[in-house]
Amino acid sequence: MSNKYENLIKLYYKKQNIEVEYIKRIENPATFITDLKINPIKRGNKIFDKEYNLFYINLMEHTLLQEIIIKNSNKINLISNELPQIAIKDIIIKILSNELYKTNKIEGIETVKSEIHTSLKDNRKANKKVNKLDGIIKKYKDIMEKNFKDTQHIDSLSSFRKIYDEMFEDFEKSGNYKLDGKYFRKDTVKVINGLGKTIHIGINGEEAIEKNMENLIQFMNKKDISFLVKASISHFFFEYIHPFYDGNGRFGRYLLSLYLARKLDILTAFSVSYSISKNLDDYYKFFVEVEDVNNYGEITFFVENILKTIKSGQEMIIELLSDSIMKFNHSMEILKEITKKLSEKENIMLQIYLQNYLFNDFEEITNAELSYIIGDLTQQTINKYTQELEKKGYLIKIKQRPLTYTLSDEITDKL
Repeated sequence: MSNKYENLIKLYYKKQNIEVEYIKRIENPATFITDLKINPIKRGNKIFDKEYNLFYINLMEHTLLQEIIIKNSNKINLISNELPQIAIKDIIIKILSNELYKTNKIEGIETVKSEIHTSLKDNRKANKKVNKLDGIIKKYKDIMEKNFKDTQHIDSLSSFRKIYDEMFEDFEKSGNYKLDGKYFRKDTVKVINGLGKTIHIGINGEEAIEKNMENLIQFMNKKDISFLVKASISHFFFEYIHPFYDGNGRFGRYLLSLYLARKLDILTAFSVSYSISKNLDDYYKFFVEVEDVNNYGEITFFVENILKTIKSGQEMIIELLSDSIMKFNHSMEILKEITKKLSEKENIMLQIYLQNYLFNDFEEITNAELSYIIGDLTQQTINKYTQELEKKGYLIKIKQRPLTYTLSDEITDKL
């Protein structure tokens, strides 16, 4: 950001007249003044007799950032189309597994990536629970499958509560997840960092929470503001309200991912928690600064941080996809040379095994899955092909039930 434009807190410590500067900013034609109001904080205490409207100044740097984000999203879609279907599906699941791991880790909840991966690939009925993370996994899986039916319009207090109950169904049975209000919490809640310091106090009382959530819903439906800026401000205000006793961070990041998936692409959406976790101190710093009494409700710098966070996540995705294409193309050249004497069907099967070998870190393909992927061969026929490929030294059997093969060392050593 240009040195000419600094946040009001810095100007305060430089002993400049921040009230005059605040008026200048509010009257700037590029300023968007929201109807979302916050009580500022001074020396760790919330000042209830002061209210600031959140306001945002559309800086040139932000316009450029938004253009880059949209271009990156288009690039992600183009690169994704260069990879075969099985490869890109495995990559999406890998990225989403990491996203779910990170969104829980930010809150100090340790999870196992392989278990998340299994739950994402598992098509069992929803009533067969594996662990208490299944509710969260299901909501992200809906994004992955572009199933927005239940989340197309989040336009009421009950719709927020419905999503919360679905995400944290198994958490709600104990501890802070159990809510005592009609939709939200009744009592107070504080956000405390790793050093035991209170960094945020949520809005107090369900009536006040409901009023502010209704204001948030109205803001989310505005059409006169850039969708990326709107998403960033909405994310802040939801976390500012902190309507639940627990799960607010994961819920807020899920909403941001959901919105980005609908407006951009699912891989950008699935890099939010990963990117926030890389620069968590900055995220909290810009969040806390918005509430500072000497900041007067300006949210410009928090929005910039979110835009940079989205862009950073996209750059990671683009690098991963580009590397995956190079790896796949290189491996395919080697495989085609090794298998040029095999039949078309045998080559198709080995190419599927190759994709799984390169991009699935957690499990091998069963013969039943192979039959489903190929589509026009029965499992009995598949079994004959895999037995033959094993005899020829291309595959090795690693499990009898369910019947499962993987590429032999003869092939993988050459890749």
